Amino acid sequence: MVEASAAASAVIVRVPVPAPVERIRRRWDYAARLGVPSHVTVLFPFFGPDDLDRAVRRELAAIATRHRPFLVRFERVGRWPSVAFLAPEPSEPFARLTRDVVERFPDYPPYEGAHAEVVPHLTVAENPNAPLDEIARAVEGALPFEHLVTSLAVLIETADGRWHGHWRLPLGGSNGLTR
Repeated sequence: MVEASAAASAVIVRVPVPAPVERIRRRWDYAARLGVPSHVTVLFPFFGPDDLDRAVRRELAAIATRHRPFLVRFERVGRWPSVAFLAPEPSEPFARLTRDVVERFPDYPPYEGAHAEVVPHLTVAENPNAPLDEIARAVEGALPFEHLVTSLAVLIETADGRWHGHWRLPLGGSNGLTR
């Protein structure tokens, strides 16, 4: 996640990570220190917290029900400058969620339109001073792991700059999993 200039919200998929990975996140990912749980971002930034009303919740819930729960596996560490991340397999269900939310809320492009392509990922470290090679080796020791994705979550940023859970929106079509 990138920092926004005003309080915001985010649509995410929470993904619990193994304890060694969480310890690394808490040390090297500034968002983790602000209360952001381990996750794959669907859309950030999103509405300001005061603008998250029943209509927005209804729309997000309708999107969530059109997506079936799916099993995701994390077995590879990826890198960008100043970032180490876990690459989800498959990544397409996350990309579809992002496309559907953006289609419904086009005034909120992912990462404010900063990237031509949005790559689903779970940030482990985002810090220009992080020893990314060392972090990648440590994280690889905790891989692979899997997670059954059953819901979207909406986080909100409060006045103190901390992030908190706001809504949980179950995915629909729970008869079977998609891979």
